[in-house]
Amino acid sequence: MAMNFIGCAAHCSRRARSAIAGSIVGAAMLAAPAAFACEPADAASSGRYVSAAAKPTASLQLNRDGSFHLLGVPAPGADFSGCWQRSGDTVTLVEGLAIGGEGIKRALPEPLTQADLDKVLGNGIDTLQQALDAGLLPLGRVWANQPRRGSETVRVSVYEPRVGLAVGDAKAMLRLADGEVIEQSPVPGDDGQFEFASLPKRAVVKAIGVRFPERPDRIRWLSVEDSTKLLYLIEFDARALGAAEGGGMTLIRQADGGLISDFPDATHFKRLP
Repeated sequence: MAMNFIGCAAHCSRRARSAIAGSIVGAAMLAAPAAFACEPADAASSGRYVSAAAKPTASLQLNRDGSFHLLGVPAPGADFSGCWQRSGDTVTLVEGLAIGGEGIKRALPEPLTQADLDKVLGNGIDTLQQALDAGLLPLGRVWANQPRRGSETVRVSVYEPRVGLAVGDAKAMLRLADGEVIEQSPVPGDDGQFEFASLPKRAVVKAIGVRFPERPDRIRWLSVEDSTKLLYLIEFDARALGAAEGGGMTLIRQADGGLISDFPDATHFKRLP
């Protein structure tokens, strides 16, 4: 995966560090897909389809507005969205850009609540801090919502949530309220993880920038409107950066209303009532 370690406080255990990465990527994968500028599609073919043969089950949602959401094909956990159209017995899916504009966006997980703590209480775990130290709850959900105080380190995690494509030799930047821009290389051995440990105590982050190796002459910026946080999670779209190509899929409509794909392995999607 593109995200291995986002940095951890000195008291954080190796187990906790591992839990942070998985939890944040999971939160990113559950984020709602972006809207696409699609043409309205065949209403009679719209609906939800599942593949009974695939393990785990793959699912396909065809919306009347012409957008689709495909989960689990061609690999478990793979998540694709875009536009679709029907022509006769052929349904064509064309993958769209998951992230528009600059090809990056900020992901903001929900903060931890008492309900989260209640799930891990017991065996010496009585407080939220104990659960975090033990790696039972994701520290990233705290840092991404916790304002920076004093000289605390600001962290930026840049990752690709769809298939885990590595960031590579990218640079991350912070633009401060006074106009100063600070550039940082990734933490050695941790792809896509950046630490800004020497910021002025009263520094206010106003924008996050990323310089990707595919286009080192271009900085992609995201504005920051809220108070400066300890952690910024930045998703990027490899297709928008030119690091990967989008794809498509052709499906043939069956007499029972189901759809059979041309790839992979002639997956048969059955329509749900």
